[in-house]
Amino acid sequence: MFQFHSTIERIAVIFALVGNVSLILLILKKSVSKLGNYKYLMVYISVFELAFAVLHGLTVPVSVEIFLFIYETFSFKVIFTTDCMNFLVTRVDKTWFPKPILQVLNVLFCDMFGMSMSLFATHFIYRYMVLSRKKFLRKYDGRTICVMILFSILFGIVWGVFAWDTMQPFPEADRMLSEKFATQMNLTLDQIAYVGILFYYKDKLGNEQVHWPSVVGIGIQSFFIGISFFLIFYFGFKCYQQTRRLVSSQSNSSNNLQSQLFYALVFQTLIPICLMHVPASIVYGVAALNKSNDFFGQFLSLFICLYPALDPLPNFFIIKSYRKAVRGAPGAELFGPDFLGFLASRLLGFSAGFFRLLGRTF
Repeated sequence: MFQFHSTIERIAVIFALVGNVSLILLILKKSVSKLGNYKYLMVYISVFELAFAVLHGLTVPVSVEIFLFIYETFSFKVIFTTDCMNFLVTRVDKTWFPKPILQVLNVLFCDMFGMSMSLFATHFIYRYMVLSRKKFLRKYDGRTICVMILFSILFGIVWGVFAWDTMQPFPEADRMLSEKFATQMNLTLDQIAYVGILFYYKDKLGNEQVHWPSVVGIGIQSFFIGISFFLIFYFGFKCYQQTRRLVSSQSNSSNNLQSQLFYALVFQTLIPICLMHVPASIVYGVAALNKSNDFFGQFLSLFICLYPALDPLPNFFIIKSYRKAVRGAPGAELFGPDFLGFLASRLLGFSAGFFRLLGRTF
């Protein structure tokens, strides 16, 4: 599989660009009037995913399998994991960018990875405000949207500062990366730029020591991601409850729209959770146990590139006005006239069943 790794990622980048640009156009041109200013939050997520795809496309990870000696030297970035380390490595000799710029791009890549969940948290908070019919939204709706966007940007800045401080190169990482990566690739440390974490290292006497800056950095990042997850699950569940309460007091069209927006957001949130944060947690977990290998890095890199390509899809399938527009697009007839409707009904049915079960539990 590793031989086709970079090819798959390049294809995923193309799909991400096409999908997100198409979604932005649909949001701006085909949204119903009842959507209001929420469409700008939807555009914001698509713009973020476009930027993420472009950044990933500029630095498509290289396929590396140390023991089989399979190298794809036309690429210049790799998520390198082995034993107790996890690094994002960029080859300076394969790009026009100088090493300091590559360091910034590496940190930015990690920053956008961590920032992704905060975007969905702000969406659920805003959806709950709308469903709760908060009076101040009528007067300050535009300002509220701006605050939500600024919150996620501030979250990203804080995450980036901590990532810059705790994931930068350090002597122990230089030594281990030189031994286990650079030498194997016939490179020197001057030819690579990297950020990452190292859980353990050996001191001058050969004793294994915990690298506390990396541990603290992972702890801080986990705390921030935990905040995002708490906000998502709390306000997501509140949104579901509020949607159920409003069924009898709203028109069918309003109820349908609110349900479509909610379930589309649920699936949009599940995609980065399943493709990025769960695999990343596994990668960090096995590294903390000193049991990692490059297999984990390869799959993490592949899953991450699929996130911006797949994340726009729930909106195409679930939101009725967008589904109609896609159904009328050239080539849509290849899927059959009822394909999108069938898929949307299955997605909505699955989501509704899950939240009904959750409601009975709590």
